[in-house]
Amino acid sequence: MDNLDELYQNFLLEKKEFEHYRKEKENELLLQEKVLENDRSLFDKRLKILQSAYQQLAIDREKVEREKRTYHMNESYDRESTVIQYVSIHSFFKGVNSMLALKKRYKDLLKIFHPDNLCGDKDTVQMINKEYRVLKEKYYES
Repeated sequence: MDNLDELYQNFLLEKKEFEHYRKEKENELLLQEKVLENDRSLFDKRLKILQSAYQQLAIDREKVEREKRTYHMNESYDRESTVIQYVSIHSFFKGVNSMLALKKRYKDLLKIFHPDNLCGDKDTVQMINKEYRVLKEKYYES
């Protein structure tokens, strides 16, 4: 009988330990589910930001193409004055207010408009380079 009582006490102790272990694991699982949900939410927010940025980029690109076609149609200007007027009217670096932001925008624009890209354009890259040089000198002096 003593042996049976001892086994029963061991069983109760193991049962208690097991319940404690199970509750710990349930809490860990709940925490991991919350982390996963937060990660999903953050991912969705970032995805929406990227999608809206790409939509705006497509709109801006189409606007640039329309303006470029307009200037190329008007042949009363020589090539250099057209580029200068185009750059002065359309700013690729609108909203840039520091050298770091200028460099980042320049790299992003080159990724989009580089002639090696499918829709790249040499004239646009030249205009970007020209405006970049002017702004670089401006921020370098500041």
